Amino acid sequence: MQSNHLSRHARQVLTVTQGKARLQGPGSDPSIARSWLRCLEDYHLDPAHSVAPTVLEHGRVLESRERLQQVLHIAGNEMNSLHQQLSGAGHAVLLTDARGVILNCVTAPTERRIFERAGLWLGADWSEACEGTNGIGTCLVERQALTIHQDEHFRGRHTGLTCSASPVFDPHGELLAVLDVSSARPDMSRQSQFHTMALVNLSAKMIESCYFLRYFEHHWLLRFHLQAESVGLFSEGLLAFDGEGRICALNQSALNLLGSVRGGLLGQPVDMLFDCALDELLGRATASASASWPLRTRDGRVLFASLRGQARALAQP
Repeated sequence: MQSNHLSRHARQVLTVTQGKARLQGPGSDPSIARSWLRCLEDYHLDPAHSVAPTVLEHGRVLESRERLQQVLHIAGNEMNSLHQQLSGAGHAVLLTDARGVILNCVTAPTERRIFERAGLWLGADWSEACEGTNGIGTCLVERQALTIHQDEHFRGRHTGLTCSASPVFDPHGELLAVLDVSSARPDMSRQSQFHTMALVNLSAKMIESCYFLRYFEHHWLLRFHLQAESVGLFSEGLLAFDGEGRICALNQSALNLLGSVRGGLLGQPVDMLFDCALDELLGRATASASASWPLRTRDGRVLFASLRGQARALAQP
């Protein structure tokens, strides 16, 4: 029975990638067909291959966890909260590094064996190059949040899973990790993942923001938004600058709010963006340390901002 399923799924993959058919369903994502094609042409994977995912040696897993120690610490509470919001039952919440290796997993104790049989365990390599189309690996390649539902997986072995994953970026816009929620329930519809995906996205943004604030805790940190009540929330813009007023980093929300690209701003004076000098900006922060205040951009738009911290002589390593 299992062999027949793998063969049928392999035929479907080949039919779609050869252009003889399209993925079925109103929610079908074009990124899935692109991924299937990569799996065949770039990675030379076999969709009928039924071997479990590769698991890294214990020492290498410990090294990977050490490199992301701060991220894992920040993400831990968020992962537990996400698992509770999903009512726990039938879900595993996973965090991987930028290579797709699982470094943390939150599941109900009674369901741990189910996910281990599916290959979702500490140290497992879920990169697209190893496991084909899947939530974690394809999220890393596409650099965007996505859901891979059951038969949308490349390998027939993984078609019992439904995975919703969101990338976590570092303050410099580089991929840092992937947050993923996976389910092995056969009754999990693609439509049911809309709510799950929204929660995963929110949690990923919370992890990003907390990491940004921690990474630049010894710098000036400007937090801003179009609405005063949104300053301090996950959608706020974050901008770090040093004691000389030079921009060190911005998150994606800041770039969106400013209508700018990261490369054009790094190293530039922060007051080039706003209709006030650096001394005035710092003075407003001192006078309104616990509240947000209007901040006009050079093109005349009004944002609401707060500013914290003071750069030390030595930059964050």
